[in-house]
Amino acid sequence: MVRIALLVAVVASLAVVVSASSADQRRVASYCSPSGDVCYGIFDVRGVIRFQLTTAARYFSRYRICVRTPRGATTCKGFPVRKTGASFGGKVIWQRNFPSGGPGRYRVTWKLGANRLGPSLTFRAPSQAA
Repeated sequence: MVRIALLVAVVASLAVVVSASSADQRRVASYCSPSGDVCYGIFDVRGVIRFQLTTAARYFSRYRICVRTPRGATTCKGFPVRKTGASFGGKVIWQRNFPSGGPGRYRVTWKLGANRLGPSLTFRAPSQAA
């Protein structure tokens, strides 16, 4: 009986932790290919902007992300595709990898070589991101 009560308590506490951590993450914008094999998005995790790529298989080993600031300056950087559980992909933190161009609307493009993987996505940076 004590074991069952302990198990119920552990499961309940894990459910609270999982729901709290998913509540801390907000999807700003996302896109999936028509087949669903390649998806990417912009997520806000407690004020940290994260660009995330997920693929069903390792279709390519590297990809690029290009970020255009509100003032029009564009920075592109390459990133590796890694195994992430049952799928592949990567997570990139905007604030660590790309210069801030101040508050306003940013355009993010995921690329394979010179070709876009799909449409560009946008997010708005608040004034404290400058």
